[in-house]
Amino acid sequence: MNSALYIGATGMKALSTGMQVVSNNIANTSTIGYKQQSILFSDIMYTTQAGMGGWWDNQEDSKVALGQTGHGVQVDTIRTILTQGNFETSNTVTDLALNGKGYFQVVDDTTGVAYYTRAGDFITDNEGYLRNPQGYSVSGYRYDAQGNLSNAVEPIQMSAFQVLTAKPTSQIEWQFNLGFDTDKAVSEENPYFALQQSYNATANPPISNTGASYQMPITLYDAEGNPVEVTAYFDRAPSDANETIVEFVLASSTVVDQMKEAIEDANREDPDNPQTLPDGAGLLMSGTLHFNSDGTLKSMSAFTPTEAGNKDLTTWTPANIAGGVPQFTLNGQSVGVNFGITSGGWTNAPASAAEVGADDSLLPGMGADAVVSNRATTAFAGNSYQSRASQDGYTSGRLTTFDITTEGDIVGYYSNGQNVKLWEIPVCRFTAEDNLYREGNNLFSATEECGQMEMGRAGTENYGTIHAYNIEGSNVDLSTEMVNMIITQRGFQSNSKAVTTADAMLQKAMEIKRS
Repeated sequence: MNSALYIGATGMKALSTGMQVVSNNIANTSTIGYKQQSILFSDIMYTTQAGMGGWWDNQEDSKVALGQTGHGVQVDTIRTILTQGNFETSNTVTDLALNGKGYFQVVDDTTGVAYYTRAGDFITDNEGYLRNPQGYSVSGYRYDAQGNLSNAVEPIQMSAFQVLTAKPTSQIEWQFNLGFDTDKAVSEENPYFALQQSYNATANPPISNTGASYQMPITLYDAEGNPVEVTAYFDRAPSDANETIVEFVLASSTVVDQMKEAIEDANREDPDNPQTLPDGAGLLMSGTLHFNSDGTLKSMSAFTPTEAGNKDLTTWTPANIAGGVPQFTLNGQSVGVNFGITSGGWTNAPASAAEVGADDSLLPGMGADAVVSNRATTAFAGNSYQSRASQDGYTSGRLTTFDITTEGDIVGYYSNGQNVKLWEIPVCRFTAEDNLYREGNNLFSATEECGQMEMGRAGTENYGTIHAYNIEGSNVDLSTEMVNMIITQRGFQSNSKAVTTADAMLQKAMEIKRS
């Protein structure tokens, strides 16, 4: 009967711990990122009773087990249930929820200790660092200016005063349909450079509206981020029935204005030796586009001046090719122009444009290995229009806002219209995440029993996705916990009854002895 008292006591003790687990789950029904706990019990050691467990019917295969009596119950383990919690929407971009496996890493900057959490209620402090409510910084990988990720994690910092430095234009993607069929700029000696020869920087415009069949401007940027306007002029050139040739000129009115200012400054300093604006000021490139009889692009040529402002064709040489496209120089910066065809280099290139004359066979070509894009410039009959215009330069800008993708990339949006990847928020996973140690404040710490910790990109294999403007709620099922509470309470009540019953039996035995 003494054993019965102790057995009942073990039941009361174990079930009181069970009630503590249930109560904690219920209390954290609304705790963000909370993971439900479950308690499992196991029986305690057994005592073998003497004189029991003999043979039955003297059959070898009918031997009964030895009689054993138990000594109660104990808490076996308290597990964490790692199922997904529901999402709760918010209006804050730095409220982050994980859908799937993984944890965010936050670091105590004072001690350098790392913690892990599913609660993504992050905010930026007065220095722009992304932190959790306890002030721990969120870890991430930084993108450099070339879009490459760093190899080491560091505290994520988002400064509202962050500046994106200017980037000079290095490439133009420029495609058209050139549907005209008239040749407005005519030159008997140099018909494939008639536009270049008719260009006059001292006139306004340098090529008259009736001097070219089609023209289109584009804004580029120099090394300081200053806008530079460049205009493309197009006109038909002589060709046979098997192809169509269109000549083009690229010129910059901004460069003309810059040269005018420089000449005016020089003339003020030295009025006795006045300088004048050369006719070819602002000319950047001149060349031809060659189309098949069906209007599709097949080749091109391009020449650039060796002396700025000089229209003499003897000083115009085949343009350098980089990245498969011809290059011109704009304020000291090399700029490639892609009309939709790329090649490794020129074929049959003359020494200068002057050698071409009226013979189109002397124009350089891009050869049989030229690659024509499916969006290349065309010469279909009809209207002329610009089908694509983009360039990779921009002026400087300040960070105005940012967004966070499901892959964990923090993308900054700047006042100059650019968007740039700034950080990647990694997702952490463990070999045995059940062994994470609860630290309170929605935090876990890693133990040796967790095994290896790995950081990976959100949305890749076995790493959850990140959702901005959301917070993961508790995964506690309140109805289940209420049932567990009733079962636990009934079990505790029954065990307490066993204790009082054993006590009554002992009392009765004592009364027998006294009588």
